[in-house]
Amino acid sequence: MKGSMKARKTVSLKRRKGIYPDSVQSVGQEVFFIFRETQQKKLGIANPKNLSQRFEGVCEGELKVCDLSSHNAAVLREIFLWTAPTSIPKNCISFGTGDRLGNATPGHILAVKSKRVFPVLAQQSVREMTRTDRSPRQVIDAATWGVFQTGYKRGFAADADHIKKIDDAVAFLKLGFTLFTIDSSEYIHPENLHLSDHDAQNYFENDPQRDILKKIYLDQPMKFNDKSSLSQIGFSPADLGRAVAIYGKSVEFVASLYHVLRQESVGKPFFLEVSIDETSTSTLPRDHFFVASELNRRGVHFQSLAPRFVGEFQKGIDYIGDKKQFENEFKVHVAIARYFGNYKISIHSGSDKFSIFRIIGKWARKNFHLKTAGTSWLEAMRIVAQKEPDLYRSIHRFALGVFEKDRQSYHVTTDLAAIHPIDTLPNNSLENYFDDKNARQLIHITYGSILTAKDGDGNYLFRDKIYRSLFNHETRYYRQLGNHLRKHLLKLGV
Repeated sequence: MKGSMKARKTVSLKRRKGIYPDSVQSVGQEVFFIFRETQQKKLGIANPKNLSQRFEGVCEGELKVCDLSSHNAAVLREIFLWTAPTSIPKNCISFGTGDRLGNATPGHILAVKSKRVFPVLAQQSVREMTRTDRSPRQVIDAATWGVFQTGYKRGFAADADHIKKIDDAVAFLKLGFTLFTIDSSEYIHPENLHLSDHDAQNYFENDPQRDILKKIYLDQPMKFNDKSSLSQIGFSPADLGRAVAIYGKSVEFVASLYHVLRQESVGKPFFLEVSIDETSTSTLPRDHFFVASELNRRGVHFQSLAPRFVGEFQKGIDYIGDKKQFENEFKVHVAIARYFGNYKISIHSGSDKFSIFRIIGKWARKNFHLKTAGTSWLEAMRIVAQKEPDLYRSIHRFALGVFEKDRQSYHVTTDLAAIHPIDTLPNNSLENYFDDKNARQLIHITYGSILTAKDGDGNYLFRDKIYRSLFNHETRYYRQLGNHLRKHLLKLGV
């Protein structure tokens, strides 16, 4: 309160009205805060003295005004340690909140601040960054400024999501990312699931580690003491051969990347998630067991694993599939994780999978990781539809034109013909598109094209207008986004 009053005395009346009160922080006589100008936010430092000299900005009497730049974000993280990412603690629910626009963190914090959940506020895949023309540093900086604006001091992580290259992992590590989701899909060979028993055994017999693997997996079944349908897992020679043929190279890749990260981190903790979900077939329990066992044998200390679950986890819509079958298989995956030390089961594409959240919360027992990404983008676009109907109509028509191109890297069952024609809807009905699964996927999948489209003069068609709209209506944007993500947590039993 003392620092807040000091800042309010120093800042002009116009700027004082724009201060975010939760951002006011004092260090000695200097007072730091975020405030709004006409179309942007600034960092203000009242009574600037020693620390203020480290920030790039302009002094206006007893106030230094600084841009929310990358340099200033880095300095802020050094002074206010709670604005820097940390590793995810053990035995907790962690919740990934992807932010494709870089302005959603305050809304994400509204969702989690009263919940017993550890947020991953900086989360974006290499693919998403490429499509939105953002950099890894911008992803962390956006989370830093959002955390400072809200005064959130309970900690958060930064996810280098779906990393496929060792060099990328090291680069993300040096930038301050603390969670590494290793996507080994390029080394997984699901086609070998269909090997005959004869061919699978031959494959295994040619493996250089066959004698070691025989002792581990073929002597006796592994027994479980867990209240699930799983009592033991056993391998036949053919089963083991298929597991090696499908996942052997994947395990080697993850182990190589992990040991490089461990060396480069110089003892600083990081959280490793192993993703084996980017395949066309669901992960069999014995294959999950094989991957976890082989990673352990190679000294890989991973904290989370993402299997490919039965059913479909399409982007931005609810689960498609047999929920009872999902429950039966999910609790087996949890039992395997407990067998190997209780690592987290991770649910990718977790946005809006409301019909299975109760199952996840029930069996994972407060120790799982759920990733959301595109749902925050969709809530942002819902605001645009509510407040800027003409802009949304232009975006919607554009999305229809690029959908077939953009859908190539996604598995979706979107039916464009089932989307209500936009020219027949009144303005006050446009937000209803975001309650329709086909319209949600239309906007979800075309986000990259929408954000990077330019006119003949090189100006963005929509990007700047979207940011301006969300800035002008940010209170509603944060509240609406927070409520939507809080619904996720409530359904999960958090």
